Amino acid sequence: MFGFYLSPVVKEAKYKNQCIKNSTKGALTKFNKDDIGQPLLEETGLSIDELAKIEGYKNCIN
Repeated sequence: MFGFYLSPVVKEAKYKNQCIKNSTKGALTKFNKDDIGQPLLEETGLSIDELAKIEGYKNCIN
């Protein structure tokens, strides 16, 4: 019985993780292709990989 209660939660987490993974890959490709520029990297102190991960999480919040 407890498994039926957790099943939707597990599925939602799985889909959200997949969304984050795909969005991060897309953002990384876009950032590398568009050359986001040194000023942004210097201003934030983050790497392109870190910025792509942040973008991936932003795209999948709901």
